[in-house]
Amino acid sequence: MDSLIQESEWGKRNSMLEDKDFEFVTNEDTNSQEPEISEKDFELVQVDATVHEQKFQTRPTTFFKDSIKRFSKNKSSVVAGFILGGLLLLSFIVPLADRSDTKHPHPNETYLAPKLFNAGTGWWDGTVKYKNIAVDISSMPDAKTDAEKQEYWWPSATKFPQHSAISKKKFTDETYTNDATNFGGESYGKEGYIQFGYTQVVQKDTLVDFSSMRLNSLDLTDDLTLSVFDVYDMDKVHIQEGKNDLEKPENYVLGDCALYFNYVEANTLTGELEHKEVQLLDYKATHNIGSAIESLREDPIVVSNIIKTETGKTSFDNAYFSVRMNAVGEQNVCTLIRSIKFETASSDEAIKTYVDDISFIDATKCVIKKAEDKGYWSSTGVKRIFLSKAYFCSFVYDTYEAAFGERVDNGFSIITLLEYKKNGWISLEGLSIGGGTTFVFKPHQFKCEILDSKKCPLSRAVTLDDFSGYDPNIETQIIDSSKLKVAAHIYKYKELGYSSMPRYLFGTDKSGKDMFKYVFEGLRTSLLLGVLTFVVCFLFGLVWGAICGYFGGTVDLIMERFTDILAGVPWIVVMTLIIIHLGSNFWTFALALCMTGWIGTAARTRTQFYRFRGREYVLASRTLGASDARLIAKHILPNALGTIITGSVLMIPSVIFSEATISYLGLGLKNVSSLGVILSDNQSELLTSSYLLIFPAVVIALVMISFNLFGNGLRDAINPSLKGEE
Repeated sequence: MDSLIQESEWGKRNSMLEDKDFEFVTNEDTNSQEPEISEKDFELVQVDATVHEQKFQTRPTTFFKDSIKRFSKNKSSVVAGFILGGLLLLSFIVPLADRSDTKHPHPNETYLAPKLFNAGTGWWDGTVKYKNIAVDISSMPDAKTDAEKQEYWWPSATKFPQHSAISKKKFTDETYTNDATNFGGESYGKEGYIQFGYTQVVQKDTLVDFSSMRLNSLDLTDDLTLSVFDVYDMDKVHIQEGKNDLEKPENYVLGDCALYFNYVEANTLTGELEHKEVQLLDYKATHNIGSAIESLREDPIVVSNIIKTETGKTSFDNAYFSVRMNAVGEQNVCTLIRSIKFETASSDEAIKTYVDDISFIDATKCVIKKAEDKGYWSSTGVKRIFLSKAYFCSFVYDTYEAAFGERVDNGFSIITLLEYKKNGWISLEGLSIGGGTTFVFKPHQFKCEILDSKKCPLSRAVTLDDFSGYDPNIETQIIDSSKLKVAAHIYKYKELGYSSMPRYLFGTDKSGKDMFKYVFEGLRTSLLLGVLTFVVCFLFGLVWGAICGYFGGTVDLIMERFTDILAGVPWIVVMTLIIIHLGSNFWTFALALCMTGWIGTAARTRTQFYRFRGREYVLASRTLGASDARLIAKHILPNALGTIITGSVLMIPSVIFSEATISYLGLGLKNVSSLGVILSDNQSELLTSSYLLIFPAVVIALVMISFNLFGNGLRDAINPSLKGEE
C-alpha cells in the first residue's frame, strides 16, 4: 500500500517539472560564471627570459676559492696556519733585526736567565733562585743578628761575584751536613770528619789502605811525634746527628782502623823493590790521643822510635803513612777521622813541610784539597766530608745586575781613562801620558769630572783616593804604567758598548749567545732545510709514484723493486756515507735527506693512482681519446692530491727531527745554527739551565703540531670530491 502511494507522488512531481521551464540556480556572481576572454590573455609574458624552477642561492666559484672557503671553516687549521706564518716571519725578521752577535763568544754575558719583565717580578725577570747554598762566614763568624749576617755572610765569590745582585737572603741555623763544598771547590764548613769508605763487597778481615801523598825521602834522625789521632765510633756519631747515621742512608758500617808507616826497600838478594810496613797503632774503633790527654792521661806517641826499632833505619825512600781498615763481613765499610796531627823536631824544611801537609785538625779543610795540592789524604775507596758544620742561605740572584751592573774595577786601565777624556766624556787634569810606558801624574792638581753621563761608563768621577802606586808627597812624578793603578766605579754595560742594560728574551748560553736570535736562526736553517727537502722529494716522489700507479704491470714491478732495495738500506748509513765523503754542510745534508726521503711520497702516490685509475670518469675520458698525460694531470692527480699532500707536508717537521737526531750522534751540521745543533750543544744543561733546551724544544713542538693540523685542513680543502660542501 505504501509503495503505491510513493509511486503516485513521484508521478505528480514529474508532471509538474515538465510543465515549468528548467532554471540553473546558483549563489555565485554572474561574472564568475561567464569570464570575459581577450587576446591579451594569450600573450607570452617571459618569451625572452630564462625560466628556472628556483633562483640560485650562490654565485659561480672557482676551485681555488672553494678550497679557501673550506679551509677557513677548519678553525684549528687556520690557527695552525697563523702560527706557522708567524714562526716563518720571525725566522727571517729576528736574525735581520736583532743585532746581537751569535758568531763569536761573549764571556761577560754567559748564562743570563731569560728576561721579559723587570727584576723583582718573580717570573721571567732574569733572576735565578738558589736554595741551601753554603755561605762564607769568615768575615764575621760570630754574627748573631740578621743585620750582621746580611752584611757579612755571602756565598761563593767565584760563582756569585756581585753582592749587589744578591737579594732576599734567608739563612739557616748551623747545620750538620755531608756536603759543605760550594761552587768553585771552596768549603765553608768547619770541623766534621773525613769519611774513608770502601764500597765494594770484600771478605772479612781484608785490609784496605787509605794513604797520604807519597814522599820521595824521609829522614827520621829527629823525633817524629803523633799527638792527635781522633776517630769516632758509631754511638758518638748517632748522638751528634741522628738523621745522618751510617747504617741507613749511607749504607756503611763502621770498621776498626789502625795507623801504619809504609816504605819501599830493595831486596838484598834479588835487588827488586819490596813494599814493607810498620804498624803504629792497633785496630780500634776509637783512638783518643792528644785531644783526650788530660782526661785519659795518655801521652803522644813518638812514632819515629817505633819505626827505628822495627826497621833499624832512619832514612827511607817512598815513605808514607796510611790508615788501614778491616772489613766487617761482606758489607760496605768506613771509618771517620776528625783530626790527625804529627809534630817534628827536625829543622829540615822538606821534612817540616811534609809533616804539616799530612796533618790536619779541621777535617773539612783537608778533604776538599785538590789532587795537585800537597797534604790531602788520598783514598783507594771513597773519601768525603761527614757531619761538617755549616750555614746555608737561600737567595735570589739577578744575573743581569751581576753581568752589567755597577761595580768597582780594580784593574781599570789609565789608558782607558785618558781615552774617555779624548772622547769628550770626562774632563781630566793632573794626569797625562809621559814617554814610552809612563804617565805624568800630579796628585795635588788631579781633578776629574763626568761631562757625558749617557756614554761614559764611569758611574762616578774618579777621585785621588781611587789611585794607588804613587807618592802623595811629590808634586810632579813620572810613574810606570805597571805601577800606577786606579779603582774605577763603572757601569759594565756601558763599558761593553751598550747604551742601556740589555735584556735577552730567551737568555744566553754558555758562550754568551742571545738565545732568542740563535733559536730563530736555527729555525730558519731548519725550515729552509725542511722545505728544500720537501720540494725535491715531493716532486720526484710524485712523478715516480704516478708512473708506477698509472701504468702498473711490468713498469710498476721493476720500479718497485728498485724502491725496495733503496728503502732496505738504513737511512743512517746513507747519511753517514754522504757526510763522510762530502762533508757536513747544508747542501750535503739536504742531499742525504733527499736520497731516500721521496720513497714515502712515491708509495702514497702509487696507492692513490691504483685507487682512481679505474673510475668511470677516467674510463670515459680515455674512451673520448684523452691522452695518458691528460688523464694523469686532469683526472687522477687532482683527486689524489689531498691525501698525498697531507702525508708529504709532514716531511718538513720530520726533517727537522731527523736533523736533531743526527746532531745528537755528532754528525749534524757544522758551523751552521739549527734547532738540532742548539739542542745537541745544550743537552748537558738540562738540570742547571733548562731554558736552553725548553725554548728550542717548544719551537720544534709548535712546528710539528702546526704542520700536522695545517696538513689536515689542506687535505680537505683541495679534495675535489668535497667541492661545494660546507
